[in-house]
Amino acid sequence: MPAFLKPIFASAVLLVLTIPVARAADDVAPLETWSMLVGLVGGLALFLYGMDHLAGALKTLAGARLRRVLSGMTRNRIWAAVSGAVITGLVQSSSVTTVLVVGFVSAGLMPFAQSIAVIMGANMGSTLTAQIIAFRVDAIAPLFIAIGFAMTMLADRKRFSLIGKAVLGMGMLFFGMGMMSDAMEPLRTYAPFIDLMSQMSNPFLALLVAAAFTALVQSSAATMGIVIVLAGQGLVPLESGIALIFGANIGTCVTALLVTIGKNRDALRTALGHILFNVVGVVIWLPFIDQLARLVEVITTGRTPESTDVAREIANAHTIFNVANVILMIGFIPWIARLIEKLVPAEVDTEPRLSPEPKYVMHELTVAPAAALSLLRNEVVHMGDVVIDVVRRGRENLRNPTRAKLEKLGELDDGVDSLQDAIALFAAKLPRAELLPGDVNRMQNELAVSNHLEAVGDLISEEMVKLVGEWLDIRHMPSAESRQKMAELYEIAEDCLKQSMTAFTAEDIEAANHVLGRKAEFAAKLEATLRKVSDEIGPRDIDIRRYRIEVAMVERVNRLYERARRIAHATTAIKNQEEPAPDEQNAASTIADAM
Repeated sequence: MPAFLKPIFASAVLLVLTIPVARAADDVAPLETWSMLVGLVGGLALFLYGMDHLAGALKTLAGARLRRVLSGMTRNRIWAAVSGAVITGLVQSSSVTTVLVVGFVSAGLMPFAQSIAVIMGANMGSTLTAQIIAFRVDAIAPLFIAIGFAMTMLADRKRFSLIGKAVLGMGMLFFGMGMMSDAMEPLRTYAPFIDLMSQMSNPFLALLVAAAFTALVQSSAATMGIVIVLAGQGLVPLESGIALIFGANIGTCVTALLVTIGKNRDALRTALGHILFNVVGVVIWLPFIDQLARLVEVITTGRTPESTDVAREIANAHTIFNVANVILMIGFIPWIARLIEKLVPAEVDTEPRLSPEPKYVMHELTVAPAAALSLLRNEVVHMGDVVIDVVRRGRENLRNPTRAKLEKLGELDDGVDSLQDAIALFAAKLPRAELLPGDVNRMQNELAVSNHLEAVGDLISEEMVKLVGEWLDIRHMPSAESRQKMAELYEIAEDCLKQSMTAFTAEDIEAANHVLGRKAEFAAKLEATLRKVSDEIGPRDIDIRRYRIEVAMVERVNRLYERARRIAHATTAIKNQEEPAPDEQNAASTIADAM
């Protein structure tokens, strides 16, 4: 079942099970169950679809800002918590933030202890969602929908269209809330349902019900929306509503646990940190539900009971609960981290330092395209490290070739190819509609860099291995002076490749231009190398064959340098948000091949 339908299906089952609890009683007026079911399910569908529209638009509009926030998450625990709150506010989902954090920790991009602070901040950011849905503006929701639709359809710039999409999503969210509220209104006088809800006065039962429901639907927003609708109809008292949101905070931890399947120990530790923070927070506040209720009543409506707004009070309780927990526990993060590290000991890392296995691309993270672009970039950088190591091995084989070295070098080609395939497939799964044009251009240029790196891998581990093998076959190696000239030419190309990848990693245009500026230096060395090779042509057939291999080898080194230059060009295009250079391989075709 698609994730979007889970909350709708679960809510329908919940309504079917709870409404007829006392249908047999003669003194109880029957409900129009089918009409209520349609209203609840349809309203929840609109609510979730509107939330999805709003979150998608905000994620796209955030774009580079979201990447900057992500890059700053490792500064210190305070900034990490603030980053978690900002990210959750932008993507309107603490579950998405948690998935991102688990992915970042699993990829080695974030220390485990820092991830706990980000998750704490995510809980604070999730309170914004509760505050939004506590507004009762369903009367003007159609106006939001109309304005948002008009902006989406008529705007000629994508940014304005995205703003319209956010407004449209907000309108659908509030309209759905109104539909759910209207559908549940008959329950206000339905004695069996009132008796059932009265059992929620037991905080432990309310907590368990909300935790189980949230774990089932994997959406704390859906739980929060239903609780606020029930509170708005007077079906849930404030104390029970607080217990229900406590349960939603625990139930949402299931998403993080599911994401850790197949990941490393640090990812599991992060999920356990999420659970520990939420559970401990609930344990701290559970005995003080009554006091928290009195506090939010005063904060929300003062001391005038006639203006009570239970829905807003529940949203405020959710905010106070999460913010206070962060304040209480953020100072204990080092101890929390050490406790979890003892519960989940580190695994021995026997993996080679430069494994060609993907490290950063995780398909669960495509839910936040701006963050996924950062991971795509990191994977291309990782691929560059692997290919640079292949190039280094190629230079060593050029100087002192052996059959064993050639075989090992040839085996590396499959790893580079599979890494490039993983990058292309990850890019293919990124929703283009949720990326701004500048982000699409960035992705295309980063794919172009991976294409050039894959071509360099083929150049060394296939073509140059074959040429050096032919030298060994004919047992007629070039002279020491010729090999020295070729090695010097190769070293310039290798150094340019390293510099171009350094420029790509740092988005340093000056470094990229330095690579492009070495063309004259390389051309002079290329001419000198070819002249030396030509000077050593002998009269025998074997001399001519050796000469052809040498010229072919020099031509491969020239192609290595040209690939380094193209990577430098792609770096300047990324920085300047340009289209990929016309001579570069089309990224779109790469994606099509990957699929």
